Amino acid sequence: MKSKLSILIIEDDKYARLNLREILAPFGVLEEAADAETAFQKLKEYTYDIVITDIELGTASGVDIIPTIVKKGSHCIVVSSYESEAVIEKAYTAGASHYLAKFKLREQLPVYINKFLQNKSERFEKFLTDEFITQDPETIEELRRLCEINLKNQNLFISGATGTGKSLLGKLIHDITHPEAPLIHLNCAEVSETLLESELFGHEKGAFTGAENKKDGKLKLANGGTLFLDEVATMSLGMQQKLLKALDEKTFYPVGSSTPVRSDFTLVSATCEGILEKVERKEFREDLYFRLSGFHFHLKSLSERPDDIEPLIKFFQKKASRRFVIKSDAMEALSKYPWPGNVRELSKVCERFSQSLTGIVDLGMVKKTIISKIPSLSSHAEGWENHVLNHGLRSYIATVEKKAVEEAMKRNNGKITACIKDLKISSSAFYRILQEHQLNF
Repeated sequence: MKSKLSILIIEDDKYARLNLREILAPFGVLEEAADAETAFQKLKEYTYDIVITDIELGTASGVDIIPTIVKKGSHCIVVSSYESEAVIEKAYTAGASHYLAKFKLREQLPVYINKFLQNKSERFEKFLTDEFITQDPETIEELRRLCEINLKNQNLFISGATGTGKSLLGKLIHDITHPEAPLIHLNCAEVSETLLESELFGHEKGAFTGAENKKDGKLKLANGGTLFLDEVATMSLGMQQKLLKALDEKTFYPVGSSTPVRSDFTLVSATCEGILEKVERKEFREDLYFRLSGFHFHLKSLSERPDDIEPLIKFFQKKASRRFVIKSDAMEALSKYPWPGNVRELSKVCERFSQSLTGIVDLGMVKKTIISKIPSLSSHAEGWENHVLNHGLRSYIATVEKKAVEEAMKRNNGKITACIKDLKISSSAFYRILQEHQLNF
């Protein structure tokens, strides 16, 4: 994976800057800062892939700039003629990745730049071979382009149906942009409206009933790293407004506090819902959507890349602790199945195959396994025409929805996220059914 890097050179000596520019020109886009003040200003305005800094910058020390470089998520390389072990120790303690001698820069610096690029490439290739299995050329190319963008402290929005791998992609972006920083995950659909503000922004002790201790929110915990907000489309309009304000100002107030907290992070948001349709219906703020989607990546459903089904099945076969084989007619049937639950559904089916008594998957087992995933609806198939004629189609659909949710809640011991995944519906649709039928669990 070739990538043009953004590189900042911090060096007060004009000829040393020219030398560094000549060495680094083949690797990407270069900017320069001749003093510490200019360097701090540039770091405030932009995030670079790599920052090269000298130690002696007139009256300032390059060591003092290193914490800011690291906080921004940039790879820091110190170049200096100082050989003092005390200075070298300070640089590494401050967060520098490498400390190189100036007289060996032409031989050494390209080696470490290439190593940085190689690490990004290896992580991407590992993603395609060990985590996200696809042979779809368009998906691979789009993923490659996304990973070449410098997303540090930027916003990425991932859309796609349930089970397509949004969390996997979010982790990949984190590993490439902030490999040593925290990855903070929050599924907004799993948190009640009353607690979501506290989860995001934190709270002070005694801020509300039950707040027995002070708590840091996800935004603060993600400082310097990545915040992954899953199912962000389930947020209420009021919470959307508060999140937008925090993102715009890069500061927020914990519940019950009058002291602002600042946090810089890469924000990855994801949803399985049609976000543009929600914007059109005024259920999701248009300004927040544009704020979240600095970059937008859509993950295809498995039905849109059917050639990936067989490779995925073989991948899950190899991962299974108990080996099993699939007969050719069974594999053909699996390849033609639409997989509405996408890769997650396919993975669960392979788990069931691994646990089968015979270890041999034939066509009969495939049909039984796939059909048995929705047994609760089969009992409603008989007599549906009479129900529709007597009470109408909407009444029949409502009856099926209610029964399906009730049985899903029983199967999953009341775990809402598991129910939503089983039913393959959005969280907003799930809560709508609960409210309409006054279901309590």
